[in-house]
Amino acid sequence: MKKVAVLLAVLFAAAPVFAGDNGIIKLSLWNDIAVAVPNNIHDVRGASFGIGSKVDSLYGLQWDFIYNNAQEVRGIKAAWFYETSDVVYGAEGALVSVNRQELRGLQEGFINIAKGEVIGAQIGLYNQVEDLHGVQLGFVNNARHISKGLQVGLVNIAKNGWFPVMVIVNGRF
Repeated sequence: MKKVAVLLAVLFAAAPVFAGDNGIIKLSLWNDIAVAVPNNIHDVRGASFGIGSKVDSLYGLQWDFIYNNAQEVRGIKAAWFYETSDVVYGAEGALVSVNRQELRGLQEGFINIAKGEVIGAQIGLYNQVEDLHGVQLGFVNNARHISKGLQVGLVNIAKNGWFPVMVIVNGRF
């Protein structure tokens, strides 16, 4: 345990040397009530942890207990209850996961909502997407439009799929 504590202390002390203008480690209590090394809580190039946090850009890992919000993500973001983002290149997940614009990668949770384009996969009990290029796996899958992809679940809804509503499998290639 002492070795881990010493390692963390060294990382915190050395972080300003190689972090530039971006926060390399951010610890959040709620939204902007946070500390970061160096002092940039809005742009994180490393890891962000907390109870609930918000970042403008994240390159790395964001994990929060209750919720998190990010505009642009290249990496992994997760929260236990609720997470939301604009553009994600990587993976995101929570009990309720909401993507407002574009996801290239994986969205995972009990309820997944993508208000824009998904290039990749949604895995959950209920999946909803505006434009699907990939796979939806869940009990209920709902796609307004499938450009190229497959829905696998108990109920699959896609206006331009093989059929508007299908059991087990629906898609378009």
